[in-house]
Amino acid sequence: MKIGILIDSAATSNPKDIEGTQIEWIPLHVTFPNNTDMLDTLENIEKNDVMNRIANGEMLKTSQASPGELEIKYDEMLTKYEHIIHIPIPGNLSSMLQTAFMTASDEKYTGKVTVYDNNDIAAMALTEMALNLSEKNISGELDTPQKMINYIEENKHSTYVGIIPGDLKKLASGGRATGIIATVLNIFKTKLLIRWAAKPEKEAIGRTYSGLTEKVISRIKRDYTDTYRLVFMSTPLTSQKTCTNIRETLNNSDIKFTEATIPSIYTVHAGIESVAFAIMKK
Repeated sequence: MKIGILIDSAATSNPKDIEGTQIEWIPLHVTFPNNTDMLDTLENIEKNDVMNRIANGEMLKTSQASPGELEIKYDEMLTKYEHIIHIPIPGNLSSMLQTAFMTASDEKYTGKVTVYDNNDIAAMALTEMALNLSEKNISGELDTPQKMINYIEENKHSTYVGIIPGDLKKLASGGRATGIIATVLNIFKTKLLIRWAAKPEKEAIGRTYSGLTEKVISRIKRDYTDTYRLVFMSTPLTSQKTCTNIRETLNNSDIKFTEATIPSIYTVHAGIESVAFAIMKK
């Protein structure tokens, strides 16, 4: 069975990351203070100078794709695939998951669309999961929707996503991870490493990005003794000093890594100086 996998712009801002696969992509929305909004595409982010607007303190918000947009995407994909596995942005970050469940419940999608109840897999780890599913469907290893869902369930905890928000107050104002942020919000110059999971966890508190990167390295050495892939993510405006310090810390411990851009949705909520790490078992 040829199965298509649908992800959104919270998994990657760049659809080129999934070219040549059975993965398709739908943009979420960015909303401005005057209540106008735009699709979360690289072209729109640049055209509307979104990163600089965040840097200048403008309070932007995000929202999910509409049921109508999702229905159009499902219909389009079903002309190419026998079934769709939709893995939305985690439910603790957006209402997109519930919108997907509602849209897929239409009887015309019965037996054709499966929405994965995602509360654990975020950002680049979600893209990596989708790439694995695509590859294994093409090879015939995962040839039914249920096998794909089983694979996600079996492997979701082998991925790790940690984020160091650049602006804790901005993140807290959006209602995300407020409990763990409240404990450190008023401590001067404190940075926080959050592990994003079904329930976000405070991984470590520190004064420097390098110090928190050491915590990520400790996790790699403890939990990923077999082969792994580490992706270090930053925003287009994360300072060169921050990125250099993190690269040097990783290199000094002989940690191999690749780099990517944090999906814009996260930058809207966590600020331009945010960085993140995704670890996946190969």
